[in-house]
Amino acid sequence: MAEASPPAWLGKCLNNRYEIRKELGKAVGRRTLLADDTQAQCPVVIKVITFGNDFEWANLRLFEREGEVLKSLNHAGIPGYLDYFEIDLPSAKGYALVQSYVHGQSLQEHLQTGRSFSEADVIDIAQRLLTILQYLHSQMPPIIHRDLKPSNILLSDRTGHSQGQLYLVDFGSVQVPFLNPSGTLTIVGTYGYMPPEQFGGRATPASDLYSLGATLIFLMTGCHPADLPQNNMRIQFESKARHISSPIRQWLRWLIHPDVSQRPASATEALTGLQTVLEKGTLSALSERPFDQNRILVNQRDGTIDTVIRPYGFRRKQVGSWLDLLILGVIFSISSYVVRMAVGIVISLIGGFSGIYILFWFASSSVVSAIAGFIGMVLLPTPSRNRLLSQLHICLSDDNLIIYRETILLMRSRKVLFQTQREDILHLRLETTKNILEIHTNHRSYNLKCKTLGLTTRESQWLAQELSNNLGVSLIST
Repeated sequence: MAEASPPAWLGKCLNNRYEIRKELGKAVGRRTLLADDTQAQCPVVIKVITFGNDFEWANLRLFEREGEVLKSLNHAGIPGYLDYFEIDLPSAKGYALVQSYVHGQSLQEHLQTGRSFSEADVIDIAQRLLTILQYLHSQMPPIIHRDLKPSNILLSDRTGHSQGQLYLVDFGSVQVPFLNPSGTLTIVGTYGYMPPEQFGGRATPASDLYSLGATLIFLMTGCHPADLPQNNMRIQFESKARHISSPIRQWLRWLIHPDVSQRPASATEALTGLQTVLEKGTLSALSERPFDQNRILVNQRDGTIDTVIRPYGFRRKQVGSWLDLLILGVIFSISSYVVRMAVGIVISLIGGFSGIYILFWFASSSVVSAIAGFIGMVLLPTPSRNRLLSQLHICLSDDNLIIYRETILLMRSRKVLFQTQREDILHLRLETTKNILEIHTNHRSYNLKCKTLGLTTRESQWLAQELSNNLGVSLIST
């Protein structure tokens, strides 16, 4: 039986109750209709699936699953389930699912009509969607939407001071394990919003978080995620979102990480992370900092995150520290002796040994000590000088990662140790036994010797995780 053409639905009364007013949308073998409930005297939305030339049994299974799931849900942000019945018309046969009607536009429609979303708007939408996902994922077993995107998110009752009520719709792609006992993989979703694991039919709650991140990127940039450049399956959205604060961009990178294990594991964790960046300006607060705040500084300015590892001097109980002290003491003593002898010889040649000479010789002790100290610092071996006088900067901007050493003697000097484009970074690797952090890129790798910097294993682990979060790349620990 061929499916009724769209005009054929108009004016029909389905199930002796629902009078069709107009068609809202259509897909292969499916229609979404606006109708009047003649009994409840209110508008409703009816989704129908009909048997026709384009009918597929897989679509019917998804349709039935959507009805079963909606029937079990009760949330203000999800249009309620009302009815489910069989359609038996001369021109069409199939099934119908009835939901409460929400008067509003989708986020997709808002963008198409020229509306723009501020950072505050996007944060508000993110928080409300995360509460809906918290509810869905907390069901037993978890309900995974699998098709979260701007066209499936509605805003209604908007006022000048409020965006209005937000609704998540279209549960036609929903995944619930107990409703799929055969284990058959059905790949559903929308390209650009689907995470890599969903292409293999292995959706998890974290898959919805990826789709949420891609949706928010679309709202912020106005670009479909599929149209943005990618590097190693990572969406490169930063160049289109420079008007968005760095902490929010950092949080979004966390959500859209291609490796599901590197994303937040739950909507609750994602919401906690968002609240953290709003309150403290960085995701680093998600993990306790195992160090003295004056030892490692994290500065954020103009979209750049600058992690500064300051010289540890003689504060650490390490052999290197005491060796530095011994070397400095020997050099200082020799330098002081040489300078004093040189001053003494010059003055004796000029005026001989006199009371004035002795007075001047003692008065010049502070100057001599300063000169000797400077000479001692200059003559220190490079490793010792780095430990005592140099601080390391790990500077991450939207485009680049730069690691440089800054030495403070008479004046500041900088030496760039490593520099790369952010998009070229593949992953990080932390060798805990050697306390070395490896940064792997498309072209080369760089070894950051954390032990030489005086970092403990815990501090190195924190630094590696922090850098991994900010870069949005995976961290391998060995």
